[in-house]
Amino acid sequence: MAGIKELRLRIKALKNTSKITAAMKMVSAAKLKRAQDGHARSKPYAEKLDEMLKRVLASVDAPDHPLLKTRDVGRIRYVIVSSDRGLAGGFNNNLFKAFLRRPADSVPVQALGIGRRARDMAARLKNVEAISAGETNLPNYANASAIAEQLVRDYLDGKCDKVVLVYNQFRSVLSQVPVFVPLLPLTVDVGTNLKSASAKTPGYRDDYFLEPDAETLFAELLPKTVAFQVFRALLENAVGEHSARMTAMENATKNTKELIGSLTLTMNRMRQ
Repeated sequence: MAGIKELRLRIKALKNTSKITAAMKMVSAAKLKRAQDGHARSKPYAEKLDEMLKRVLASVDAPDHPLLKTRDVGRIRYVIVSSDRGLAGGFNNNLFKAFLRRPADSVPVQALGIGRRARDMAARLKNVEAISAGETNLPNYANASAIAEQLVRDYLDGKCDKVVLVYNQFRSVLSQVPVFVPLLPLTVDVGTNLKSASAKTPGYRDDYFLEPDAETLFAELLPKTVAFQVFRALLENAVGEHSARMTAMENATKNTKELIGSLTLTMNRMRQ
């Protein structure tokens, strides 16, 4: 049985740990607020971009663009978004378990890891081609645009025939749910589920005079849509990461204080 001196040292160490975890919780809470603000600010743009894409596609009889065409899937690429650091409870592990438990693919699989934890996991997978990525999961549009450019380039070059985003969707501070979101090829109901005027009124059709032509417009609009979907995934991941770490540090602080109380009671009984 531990002596009084050893118990004092353990209690002192636990108090220091409690201070660290409490400070980390406060830092995560501040980062969570900033991440939530950024996520909220992106929503109006996402809605308008999605609505415009739906309206333009509805006004074109036969949209002709490689990013819109469904083709035979010979190779599928999963873009897995994780955090760079740990100490976030089961945030990353739950995502990886969901990916590993997905229905078996009948075609070769590629894994592109965004975030250090995802890159490390992708490199360890068997029978999966790991695509190297130097980008981090910092939620800024420039980074998301660079990732999207690589995905669009590889898709058009035939290096993959389907692209799926895999990330933790933020539901609440206590809930982050792994989701699989198809990215390429793009579909008409891409992004948020907004209804155009043609969907609201039966028999009504949106007619637009496109300037420049539809091909030029799609060449500019569709890659931006892909980039913004990647950006939204990065934002969701950031919000979920900070909320998971805040919860984990809160639980760690609570458990440490309970252990300090238990050890203090034991030490006092030994002294008596």
